[in-house]
Amino acid sequence: MTTLSRIAVTLLSIGLLQACAQYDNKRGVEVNWQDGVVANLQTGKSTRKDVMDLLGPPSQLISMDGESALYYLFAHSQGDGLVLGLYNRMTIDTRYDRAIFFFDDAEVLTEFSTHIVDDQ
Repeated sequence: MTTLSRIAVTLLSIGLLQACAQYDNKRGVEVNWQDGVVANLQTGKSTRKDVMDLLGPPSQLISMDGESALYYLFAHSQGDGLVLGLYNRMTIDTRYDRAIFFFDDAEVLTEFSTHIVDDQ
């Protein structure tokens, strides 16, 4: 193989090793704690069963002294990257939608908070 052929094969190989990458990952429970859904919940009246009937099983059940919490989490990651053989670059943006509901010993809702990230 001549020197010119080797250079051509090397450059072609480097060109073929370059690539773009895309990344999309979704994890957690389905987001169904929008304002319209949780507006039906009332602190001091709604129960753990009411919340679970509306939202389904939580991501985590947190037990504390004298109270408990249901924690719902959904993570959505998107990104892109550039692969150039010797130099690689990846950018990933992760957004978290979450909701937490606190209950007393009688399993009555004492407080809650929700947050859904606007996709832009």
